[in-house]
Amino acid sequence: MKRALALLTLALCGPLADAADPPPILQGMLDAARTLTYRGHVVQIEGTQAQTLYLLHRAGEDAGEDRVHSLQGAYGELRRAGSKCKVAQTDARQAHDEALVAAAFPSLLPQRLVRLAQFYDFTPIGDGRLADRKVDFTLARPRDEFRFAYLLATDTATGLLMKASLIDQRGQVLRQVFLVNLELLPTLSDTEWQGPTRDAPRQLTWTEHSLDLAAAPVALPWQVGTLPPGFGVSNYGRRRMPGGEHEIEQITVSDGLVSVSVFIDAHSATDSGLLGARRVAAVPAYGATVAGRHITVLGAAPFAALRTIAEALVPTPPAADAQPATLSSSPIEPQ
Repeated sequence: MKRALALLTLALCGPLADAADPPPILQGMLDAARTLTYRGHVVQIEGTQAQTLYLLHRAGEDAGEDRVHSLQGAYGELRRAGSKCKVAQTDARQAHDEALVAAAFPSLLPQRLVRLAQFYDFTPIGDGRLADRKVDFTLARPRDEFRFAYLLATDTATGLLMKASLIDQRGQVLRQVFLVNLELLPTLSDTEWQGPTRDAPRQLTWTEHSLDLAAAPVALPWQVGTLPPGFGVSNYGRRRMPGGEHEIEQITVSDGLVSVSVFIDAHSATDSGLLGARRVAAVPAYGATVAGRHITVLGAAPFAALRTIAEALVPTPPAADAQPATLSSSPIEPQ
């Protein structure tokens, strides 16, 4: 379990077809991001971790523009226009795709949902209030076994996405992000938009990121077979285990909404690593051995997706003889 928790720490640090006709609920979200200018405070909750952000959004094509900065902990700032994103952080954390989308979720999450709309049924389930505004609730229920459901709250008056919660088959909320207040603005001048953020550190180092979902242009020392529908390899690298000296491989697999981390360790194939399905700090995890290497798959996706990803990996010869994944015979626990 300690090893699995260490891998979870690594996972947290660090091509799809557009739907022809987006469901009306998603089209309303897209229209709101394109036509509205607003500001508000965003809360993100995942497990026992919470973050508060200040969000400023300006209307425009391609979901407009966003400026976001953190209000607690280490300072971080994000500036987005279209699919181009600049990020400044004052700690050692690496910005990853899920965090970028969550930071500006009212404009970015609908774009990702549209790309995966074929895998969900969108059902209205009622209304309520959020951030002192009337909202409509919609359940995005997956059509396959490889995704969890989303509970979406949209502003009744404008269609703007106000809250998104990822919910597993047990009804447990794995993560959620929501606006706690919202101020619609008639306009926002370039002077106001480009002005400095109050209390921001004077020296910030900016890195550029792309929100495009093109396949990662990396050479993998692994052959990747059939992944769950909609998923693709988005990154590959080698990382050092927390508190350890040897490196492990990490492959990131994503469908644009959820990123799954695959950790490959040649030094622990005979150790008592995770085999089969288990939850690590509420995050689904799956362990297997492939050609003498131990694989741990972690991410906010059903065990069926994690297992399919593990089964898809085969080392590229001559690094190892091509062998299918050796999977635990333990049954997958209820989710």
